[in-house]
Amino acid sequence: MEQQEFLHRLSSYQAMSEMLKTYSYEEILNAAADLIRIAPNDLEHYPMGGYSKGRTSGAYRFTLQDLQRNILSYDWLFSRLADDTSRIVFSNLVGYRIVPARSFLEAAYDGEHPQYFDKSIVSCDGNEVFVDCGGFTGDTTEEFIRQFPDYKHIYVYEPSPDNMRTCRDNLSKYKNISIQPYGVGEREDFLSLEGSGSSSSFMLGQHGEQGIEIVALDENIKEKVTFIKMDVEGAEIPALLGAKKHIRDDFPKLAVCTYHIVSDMWEIPRLIDTIRPGYQFHIRHYHIPENWETVIYAIPPKQAKQTVPAYKKRKRVVALSAEEGWMNIQLIKECGSIPYLLYKNHGCLAGMAGGRREKEYPNAEYIKGVDMEFLPDGSMRAKTDFLRKEATDIDALLFRGPYFSYHPLAEIYKQQNPAGKIYLALDANSNWMDRIQWEASTFSRFMEQCDVIGTSGRTMQKYLNEKWPWNIEYIPNGFYDFTGQMPPYSFGQKENIILTVGRLGTPQKATHILMEAFARIAGDIPDWSLHLAGSRTPEFEDYLNGFWERFPALKERILFLGNLADKHALYQEYAKAKIFALPSAWEGGTPNVIAEALYAGDAIAITKIDEYADATDCGRCGMAADIGDTEGFAGILLRLCQREDLEQLCSRAHAYAKETYDMEKITARLYYMLFGKEQ
Repeated sequence: MEQQEFLHRLSSYQAMSEMLKTYSYEEILNAAADLIRIAPNDLEHYPMGGYSKGRTSGAYRFTLQDLQRNILSYDWLFSRLADDTSRIVFSNLVGYRIVPARSFLEAAYDGEHPQYFDKSIVSCDGNEVFVDCGGFTGDTTEEFIRQFPDYKHIYVYEPSPDNMRTCRDNLSKYKNISIQPYGVGEREDFLSLEGSGSSSSFMLGQHGEQGIEIVALDENIKEKVTFIKMDVEGAEIPALLGAKKHIRDDFPKLAVCTYHIVSDMWEIPRLIDTIRPGYQFHIRHYHIPENWETVIYAIPPKQAKQTVPAYKKRKRVVALSAEEGWMNIQLIKECGSIPYLLYKNHGCLAGMAGGRREKEYPNAEYIKGVDMEFLPDGSMRAKTDFLRKEATDIDALLFRGPYFSYHPLAEIYKQQNPAGKIYLALDANSNWMDRIQWEASTFSRFMEQCDVIGTSGRTMQKYLNEKWPWNIEYIPNGFYDFTGQMPPYSFGQKENIILTVGRLGTPQKATHILMEAFARIAGDIPDWSLHLAGSRTPEFEDYLNGFWERFPALKERILFLGNLADKHALYQEYAKAKIFALPSAWEGGTPNVIAEALYAGDAIAITKIDEYADATDCGRCGMAADIGDTEGFAGILLRLCQREDLEQLCSRAHAYAKETYDMEKITARLYYMLFGKEQ
């Protein structure tokens, strides 16, 4: 991109948004680096501010990637900002995320109004119940009292003992203040506190200097609240989830910091809007030269109680099987995780409807709250009868795959419930999509009835958006730890293991490619072993007999783990491995095992299926070989095993998974796409 064009693209939010959708990460990185005269590699690691450890590093790379991957969410927030000043501030903050130049922060900076209490945004009366989350030394509460001396009650939450002592001293002269020595979160918990003072941060599962108690505001405050301020060092989202009831019932003013974690700028307002529709959003920035102290204000409109109902009825979503019924394994894939997380995080009534395909569904234990709606059988007649009876009470139908059996079901559903939504997950690859006669009237009619159409890979999204007239969204196959047993990422616990997981010996998984590749390089990597998890086909057993005859010495270095139905055991294997290998001949989008492996911090060795770039983050956490190329696959395995920066690759894989494949984030975005505009 020419510098003049780049500067033009930075002139407004709309132009920046279009650039982020049009140009690649590398093109924008190079243009920004050229503009501020810094090497692209140095810019990638440039610190963008914020204290949080955990969900982000705060580096430029993660910041720009978040912009590109979630630009529709940034667009949504820009469209919801209630005043011109907010739009100017927001545009400059986005500009800073593209080019980290002080001039953007200076243009966004508010040096005239007190942080959290801009009277052009916030008004208070004598009945105010103010909640200060992250009270520090009491300075914010004192500012609130200076601005609004006539109040009813104040609650201050500060977990640091040192800060708490100072806070009590500073606020002792004021009336009606309850000082609470707790942190705030989604639920009661006990965490460790690492650090001190203004930069303290809460680290789950870490050994900090001292333990602190976490409380949920919904449980800790029993009276109506009118104003909540939050600056809790990256724990704002859990804290808001722990205050859902107060936000829904009381409709308080909110002033929440959004600078600790890269994605908080859009995730926090969208979460607020999901919890309680009707808020007006404002944004202000209170610090230069660093990218700190950005605050989102969520303010109820003056007539909110009259114009926005306190609660709409709970949304009902149903995943409907295109086949005989759901398989047990599908309950913990997207088919089940999306309904479950819509139930768990968004209060939906959720179900999975279809015939009883298996005798037992042990995985139903993981999705408690989702109604398994077993039909008399898996026939079209049974599904048709179900929809004719239930359609008007179903707010959204979830379809998996563009199967012809869904076509009449979509027609019936829309006839019965025109306002109902349909989400179609294509689960696609180019071969399958090319076989579809998409111009046929029946298929076109079906696609037009679908309100949200998603595919799990960016390559397929781009391909279909260029080929088809319908808008295809990028909705990845994500990871959700139903068991809570995925070990925390640690390269130190990993061993020299190459792991694969899948149906061993099937034509799709092409396990023989991996076996032959490992045999070719085994002599070059004598301290590495190969682990294979999954069921084995009869044909693969025959292949193995011949393989052991050719390579008897490898029996000690190749371990078959069996079909690991126990998720804890499977996650332990991911955690031990350094490399995850997928030699597939094809896949339907990005396979679930990729998200699992990336979460565990495994570098990826993969064939060039449609979505190999997604699986490796364009080569940043893995390598790819041509499909069916044993020599090529052996080559990438050898290079990965021998890379001096393998630890960095594994760390990048884990960070990439948290940014991209978090199923809770993915489901929250889908919820908004289906219902956000209604709210």
